Amino acid sequence: MAEIITLLETLRDKLATVPGVATCKIGMESNLTPADYPMVRIVPSTVRQKLIGMRECDLIVYFGQPIHEFTAGLEALYSNLFAMEAALLDAARSLTWMMVKYEETVLDEDRVDAYKLLAIRLTVAG
Repeated sequence: MAEIITLLETLRDKLATVPGVATCKIGMESNLTPADYPMVRIVPSTVRQKLIGMRECDLIVYFGQPIHEFTAGLEALYSNLFAMEAALLDAARSLTWMMVKYEETVLDEDRVDAYKLLAIRLTVAG
């Protein structure tokens, strides 16, 4: 049975290797700066015992980029973020010693002025 923090740290280390990610951390700080972007933040939400010796954690992987860096408009930014989503999912799924289940991706509905943020809901177990 892996400790939950071990699952989160392993996922963090793997997602940090995705090309273009500037920072990748567990938890969402309130003082993110432009230097943190493109960013990935892993925020756990629920932990439970699934099988004897196995624990499961629901989490949200937030990722995003500054809007002002995309002079080609929001369509280009969306294209870039969906490519980043695919790369993050591929990286997460490559972790063979732990289970990673994709639930959904939630978009910010263009509510944040300076940044475009998306969130992948995952369940990990080990």
